[in-house]
Amino acid sequence: MNGQCLFDSARGINVPPEKRRVGYVFQDARLFPHLSVRTNLTYGMRLVPQSERYVHFDQVVRLLGIAPLLDRRPAKLSGGEKQRVAIGRALLCSPSLLLMDEPLASIDGGRKSELLPFISRIGRDFSTPIMYVSHLLEEIERLAHHLVLLENGRIVASGRLDELKPSLEQKQLD
Repeated sequence: MNGQCLFDSARGINVPPEKRRVGYVFQDARLFPHLSVRTNLTYGMRLVPQSERYVHFDQVVRLLGIAPLLDRRPAKLSGGEKQRVAIGRALLCSPSLLLMDEPLASIDGGRKSELLPFISRIGRDFSTPIMYVSHLLEEIERLAHHLVLLENGRIVASGRLDELKPSLEQKQLD
């Protein structure tokens, strides 16, 4: 990733997960319930040396519109608010890659339309590559440039979204 080998069993390379700089956003927010939003946001950030941080706290808070939530606990947040905090926490690790595993799966339609613009701005505002996992064509169309189609754990197609979209639509009809 970015020219660094993370794992190679033959050469004995195995960078520990916490040093791989992959931000991860789960389907459900998985916030620490005993911590405030502010402390949830900064939890992983403290593991990144200040000289290597390219994402800043105020920048994330502004982008995600979560300033009014900073002193609240996760139990007092809506589903969409929790997911924005989870995205912020992943970003504040200044990741080399952001992996988002169906981050909107448990969010209702209204909240989903609220979060999609935030996600689409992340790659642009932070120049962070995003690997976005989804089964929903509407999310893929809104966010993806390059698409990898998997079937039974194997890659069946890979390319630009506009090239693969006819295959996607046909698969949905099948």
